[in-house]
Amino acid sequence: MNLLIDMGNTRLKWLLADDGRFETLNAVDYRQTDCLMALQQAWQAIKTPEIIAIASVSNQQLLNEVKQLCLCLWPLAPIRLPQSTAVAYGIKNAYTQPEKLGIDRWLALIAAHHHHSGNVCIVDCGTAITVDGLQADGVHTGGLICPGLRLMKQALAGNTAALDFSNQPFAVQLETKTEAAIANGVLLAAIGLIEQAMQKLGSDYQLVLTGGDADILARGLNRPSIVDDYLIFKGLSLFCQGDSAA
Repeated sequence: MNLLIDMGNTRLKWLLADDGRFETLNAVDYRQTDCLMALQQAWQAIKTPEIIAIASVSNQQLLNEVKQLCLCLWPLAPIRLPQSTAVAYGIKNAYTQPEKLGIDRWLALIAAHHHHSGNVCIVDCGTAITVDGLQADGVHTGGLICPGLRLMKQALAGNTAALDFSNQPFAVQLETKTEAAIANGVLLAAIGLIEQAMQKLGSDYQLVLTGGDADILARGLNRPSIVDDYLIFKGLSLFCQGDSAA
């Protein structure tokens, strides 16, 4: 049994994986003051994992605290942190400085290559929205990054003090209220990014969405897509198997 941990910009997600089978996905919001306490309570009943794999785009201090918690709970469990490289798992990284590619994007590429056939456009819809092209032969064609839906809304909220649209739902339609118009404008901006990327990549690319806002964006798109909530974890699971999984 492996413990797979995905430390994003706003949430830590984790699950237990046994021979490719995933148990329930769990999440803790960093904005909780008792984040580490919540993890300790959730993890203390877990038997020593064979491997603890951590993918982190969070700050180094929080990563160190999570690693220390793992060491306290399971002193004998190896902790492994994947790194983006030029070539691995059948993937050729497009970046001239491969280590600069976010580990979440690298793991998503690895998982997509092994679990989705043909050419794939991978969109991670989290705090940031990332788009990556991947050819069927494993060649990464590069990507795009823009603020995520909530980050774009927050940016406007910070400069529009008279408005409160923090809980305004997203929809693909014109609106008659400013709050709704902003929320929908943000959604359409993100959809426009994805549509333009798909046009650049070509009609033979399959669209795969992951991340917290994947379902929202999938509903707004005028093209078929696959929502894969476990894409990063599938990449982590392959990482635990070693490069022989390629």
